[in-house]
Amino acid sequence: MEIVWFKHDLRIRDHAPLTDAAATGPVLALFLHEPDIILAPDFSASHGAFIRECLDSLNAALQERGAELVEMTGSATEVFEKIWQQQPFATLWSHEETGNWVSYQRDKQVAAWCRQRGVLWRQYPQNGVLRGLTSRTKRDWLAELEAYSSSEPVKAPRNIVPSRLDPMLAEPVTPLQGAGHDKPGRIKGGRAEAIRLLTEFVRTKIIRYPQSISSPLTAEHGCSRLSPFLAQGVITMREIVLAMNRRVGSPDMASNAYRQERLISALRFFADRLSWRAGYFQNMESMPRLEFDNIHPGMTGLREEQFDAARFVQWKNGETGYPMVDAAMKMLHHTGWINMRLRGMVLSFAVNELWLHWREPALFLAREFVDYEPAIHYNQMQIHAGTAGAGSMLAYNPVKQAQELDPKGVFVRRWLPALQAVPDAYIFEPWTMSPAVQADCGVTIGSDYPAPLVDHLKAAREARSRVADAQVAAGIRQRAGSGSAGQKRSGSTQAGLF
Repeated sequence: MEIVWFKHDLRIRDHAPLTDAAATGPVLALFLHEPDIILAPDFSASHGAFIRECLDSLNAALQERGAELVEMTGSATEVFEKIWQQQPFATLWSHEETGNWVSYQRDKQVAAWCRQRGVLWRQYPQNGVLRGLTSRTKRDWLAELEAYSSSEPVKAPRNIVPSRLDPMLAEPVTPLQGAGHDKPGRIKGGRAEAIRLLTEFVRTKIIRYPQSISSPLTAEHGCSRLSPFLAQGVITMREIVLAMNRRVGSPDMASNAYRQERLISALRFFADRLSWRAGYFQNMESMPRLEFDNIHPGMTGLREEQFDAARFVQWKNGETGYPMVDAAMKMLHHTGWINMRLRGMVLSFAVNELWLHWREPALFLAREFVDYEPAIHYNQMQIHAGTAGAGSMLAYNPVKQAQELDPKGVFVRRWLPALQAVPDAYIFEPWTMSPAVQADCGVTIGSDYPAPLVDHLKAAREARSRVADAQVAAGIRQRAGSGSAGQKRSGSTQAGLF
C-alpha cells in the first residue's frame, strides 16, 4: 500500500507524489482533518469551507481514475499508527510544506514516527523552495525557481489502483469548526473554478492587470483571484506559467506584434509577483518561527508592551473613523479578500497609526483572508511594522489613498452605507463636516459614523520616529540626517499579490 498524504496540494495534476506512488502500487489517497491545525488561532470557518469544496473536487478527480479520497480525523502520527497497525506500509508520499508553526512541529513528529516504524517518507519540493540549505545564496534559489517554473507540470496518472482500509478505520469524518463563520461573498473552491479563473485571466484580463491591481474599483475583477487556489495547492505556479506561455504563442497574439508586446510586459509583471511569493516561502524555510519572533531580534520590545485592546477591536470591526480603512475591513469581512493596496493600508494602520504589536492583527487577518499563506502573511506584517530590518516600515496615508484610488467615493459608499449621503468633498474626512453639513446629510459623527481614533498624520510621524530610533539602537541603520529611505511609502506592497 502506498499512502499519498494530501495537505496543501489538493489536485491530481502536477502532483509528483501521486503520480509516482500510482506507478508503484495500490494507493491510499489520504487527507487528515487535524485538530491542532483546525483549532489553531490562524484557522477559520471560511478556510474550512473553502477546503471542503476543494476536497470534493479532488475526490471527484480521483474517482474518475478508479480511486477515492479517504478522510480521517486526528493527529497525523495517531492516524498513521492506526493504519500501520492494520496494514504496515513501507512508504509515505507527500509534498514538502512550508506552513505555520503547527504544521512545522507536526512534520517533525511525523518524521520521527517514520524513523521509528522504518517508513520511508518521500517528500517532494514545491513552490520553488530549496529545503535544508545551510548557506543559501540568491543564485541557488533563483536557479531552482527558474528550473521549477519553466519545467512541464507532472501529468496526472490515468489509472490509480486503490488500496482499501478496514471500514472500522475509515470512520466518518468528525466535523471540526474553525473560528467564526463562513463568508457570504467568499470565492468558491475546487479545481474547475481555478481553471476557469486562470483561463479567463490569461485570455482577457492579463493585459490590464498592471493597471488594475491598486484600486479596489478595478482590482476585484481585474486581478486573477487565483490566490486561494494557490494557497491550497489546487493549482500550481508552473501550471500558471505554462498557461501564460501558451497565450503568448497563440495565433491571435503572434499576428499582432503590439498586443503581444503588451501581453509579454503584463505577464512579466505578474510573474514577478509569483517570484515574490516563492521568495517569501524560501524565507520562511529558514525562519520557521516567523509568526512569533521579529525577523530582526533587535526590534524585540518595540510594541509588545503597548497593546490597546479597545483600539484593536475598533480596527477589527471597521470602526476607525477613516472611511477607506473601514470600507476595506467591511469588504474583507464579507468576501475574505481585498486587493494588495488595501491589505497594506489596513495592516499598516494597525501597527503604525494604532501602534499595535503585529502578532494579534496578523492572527485576525490570517483568519479573515481566505487566501492566507503564512510565509507571505508574516513577512508582510513585519515589513510594515518595521521589524524586518533596515528599510522596513511602510506607512500609508488613508485619506490620500482614498483620494487616489476611489476619487468619487464609490467603494467607500458601497461598503459604508451610513456615508451614502455625505458630499464628495467630505467623504474621506467626514469628521471635518460642520454640524450643519452633518445635519443636512443625516450623518452625525460619533453616532452614525465614528470619529477618528487617532490623528493619522501625527500618529504616522510618531510611528516612523519610534521605529527609526529602535532600528538605530539595534544597529540596523544609522541615524539619519541622510533621510529615512523606505520609511514612508504610499505605493505598492507585496501583500495579497494576486
